[in-house]
Amino acid sequence: MGLFRCVFIGLFLVNMSLLGQGGQGETLQSLAEKFPAPTVQYHPHVWWHWLGSNFSKEGITKDLEAWKEAGIGGGTIFNIASSVQNSHAPMLNNPWPEQTFRSPAYWDAILHAAKEADRLGLIIGLHGTPGYATTGGPWITEERAMKAVVSSKTEVDGGKAVSVTLIRPELPDFTGYDASYTPGYKPWKAHLYWDIAVMAVPEKANVTVEDILDISTSMNAEGRLEWQAPEGKWIIYRYGYAPTMAHPHPLPDDIIGKAWEVDKMSREDNIYHWTQLLEPLKDNIGEYFGRSFTYIWIDSYESGYQNWTHGFREEYIRIKNYDPLPWIAYYQYVTAKDIDTHFTAWHSPKFESDRTDLQVFLRDYDDVVNRLFTDNGWTVARDMLHKYGLKLYWEPYGGPFSNYEGAMLADIPVNEFWTGSEYVGKNLQTEMAAVRFDKRIVAAEAFTGRPERSQYTEDPAWLKHVADGGYAAGNNMYFLHHWVHQPFDDRYQPGLGMGWWGTHFSRHQTWFRPGKAFFTYLARCQMLLQQGAPVPTADYSAHRSTPIAEIFFVVNPDKTMRKTYRLPFIKGTSPTPELWNPYTGTISTTTQYRQDGDSVSIDLNLQPDESMFVVFPYGKERKYAVLPEFIVSNETVMDVNGVWDVSFEPKLGKPFKRRFTSLVDFSKQKDDALKYFAGTARYETTVNVKLSDYKRVILDLGELEDIAELEINGKPAGVLWAPPYRADVTPYLKAGVNRIAALVSVNWANRLIGDEQEPADFEWGSDQGERGRAMLAFPDWFVKNEPRPSKGRVGFNVWYYYRKDSPLKPAGLFGPVKLVGQN
Repeated sequence: MGLFRCVFIGLFLVNMSLLGQGGQGETLQSLAEKFPAPTVQYHPHVWWHWLGSNFSKEGITKDLEAWKEAGIGGGTIFNIASSVQNSHAPMLNNPWPEQTFRSPAYWDAILHAAKEADRLGLIIGLHGTPGYATTGGPWITEERAMKAVVSSKTEVDGGKAVSVTLIRPELPDFTGYDASYTPGYKPWKAHLYWDIAVMAVPEKANVTVEDILDISTSMNAEGRLEWQAPEGKWIIYRYGYAPTMAHPHPLPDDIIGKAWEVDKMSREDNIYHWTQLLEPLKDNIGEYFGRSFTYIWIDSYESGYQNWTHGFREEYIRIKNYDPLPWIAYYQYVTAKDIDTHFTAWHSPKFESDRTDLQVFLRDYDDVVNRLFTDNGWTVARDMLHKYGLKLYWEPYGGPFSNYEGAMLADIPVNEFWTGSEYVGKNLQTEMAAVRFDKRIVAAEAFTGRPERSQYTEDPAWLKHVADGGYAAGNNMYFLHHWVHQPFDDRYQPGLGMGWWGTHFSRHQTWFRPGKAFFTYLARCQMLLQQGAPVPTADYSAHRSTPIAEIFFVVNPDKTMRKTYRLPFIKGTSPTPELWNPYTGTISTTTQYRQDGDSVSIDLNLQPDESMFVVFPYGKERKYAVLPEFIVSNETVMDVNGVWDVSFEPKLGKPFKRRFTSLVDFSKQKDDALKYFAGTARYETTVNVKLSDYKRVILDLGELEDIAELEINGKPAGVLWAPPYRADVTPYLKAGVNRIAALVSVNWANRLIGDEQEPADFEWGSDQGERGRAMLAFPDWFVKNEPRPSKGRVGFNVWYYYRKDSPLKPAGLFGPVKLVGQN
């Protein structure tokens, strides 16, 4: 542990360009002052998908103002297809088809986004290719595209002059991420071809590499081989290379079939790619380039294989001091494999022990591929961005290159985690690089969701488990997947989504307003987890070591309460730990701990998925306010059983009211207005409290779906967004009659199921079963801004997770609601 702390000296000075001065020269006093509401540099950011030609300056302003209101620090623009399934699956009849990629309207919108970000104190960036994978664009032709070895095989008899035309190898076509789900998908086939060599392998037992002949000079440009063959049977391999036809995806509609992935191993082609990407950006964004527009993002690698480039043979010989061609022929002969995706060890199966010679060759080959990817591709990217005054945010994994070196190169290395996981694993390569190269920030693509899990049912309570897991895994800056750009009028909600993918963060989300409490929680966690340097931990926790304090983030990932946590005791720190609660923003002390040599056991009594920061300051002086410890000796429970007056404010539609004598699940009611409700229901009742009898009073709402804002006697009293739905309301109560209000926001799911009880007023597209189904085209009534034909349908979206018989989701406040007096 001491070694790691030594490695991290000086980390406060690293990577400040994005986050202002966060982490540099902080004191516990300044951190404590920020803890209730952290300053903007620590806030979560978002992925901001622009779907094809569907963008508007009005929508851009509304999105960015919503970020500012919600506590989002900025976003990454992804220019993708108008609709996405496994890859691009464009919508038809888009309302603004003239707004093509890089059209004047596009550049006007990009400039507007940069201006608005600057006005609001936010930052934005752009993905390094149209689509979300990986690096390329319409400026990349087949000549500059990724390349791979191809071969043909001809058998001849030796002992005579051989005159034969060697078949040109079959050229690649790309059957990557598009093929599985894209309706009508047809792969694009390569047109270009370059010869490499002609190799002759004798057909005999125990062939060695030394037996293989390079007879390239015996073939002419038309492929005619004139060769005086030695005795025996020979296999002739004609080797060449051609574009793999890998293309960025999911592409904006107008450039599908017109954009390719850049050759990742060519320095010249990568310089060309980044110049073509950055120069127009700089010209069109002007003064905001490098000011509010600060970085380029590269998503995880999804471009398939590449195992050759112009000059590869010479580079291989330079790096490894031997020619790879005889070994390629040897590999193909002894394994009887085609030269395709199985050629490099990155994809190949393990060989038996008698093939250790091939194992060495394949490792060498992969090492050369890694070197060229890294030196001629990713290093060029980083250096070009720095030349233009921008930073590189990169998820450096998924391809035939080193995750460790990639994390080293990135200004902000990035991991990812998906919703629905029980455990968020650590990326050890990124973690080691962050330690070795003083990367204070390790970001994460956060809450990426599959359609089986993310169906407009997501809420902060459900997201907290993986959020905390991501922090425990070493990440400390989240980019939320996703916040899709909403360009249309606000009557069209929940609006656009990224096809079937992602968690639906949006200004159209029903819990957008109270959801700020969740974003504040993330910001508090990130503020503390960006301090100092990471120290590896074995438990479900994170540890940051700073010159002013040792900071531990602890989580209870279990299904039952967890009482005691054992943490290392660091010499020189205060023996009295402080509890910094990221949910409430409060700081308190505790006496419920026991020091035992080099460890401290602390009784935290965390409920399932509760979390806490345990802080051990260096030194005894404390200048910031700390709540005194409150130990409960007895409790009195007061049931809140009165009449509830409930005012319903649907996300779309007219408000209405109901009165309940008991709390009910809306989804089980016969009243369609309740059964299919999506929006905020304001519950109000009164309760008599003899306040002088108690030192503290807790309001416990019991169970609810999805998130509740509290008001006590007309004053905001906090937001309860994760269980247990309890809050200390003592400061808001008065002796006698008190008016209690709980504003419960309910997600979109039941409203969307209600819509499916009505006929569709649009044409259905692809049906993907449990994943849902697509709207084929924007309906004419929508494009022409005419009244909607269906009077029963309320929601408007482009991917539909639900059917008429989909089960409704529990909704509303279920209770039991009670006040708990404590002494």
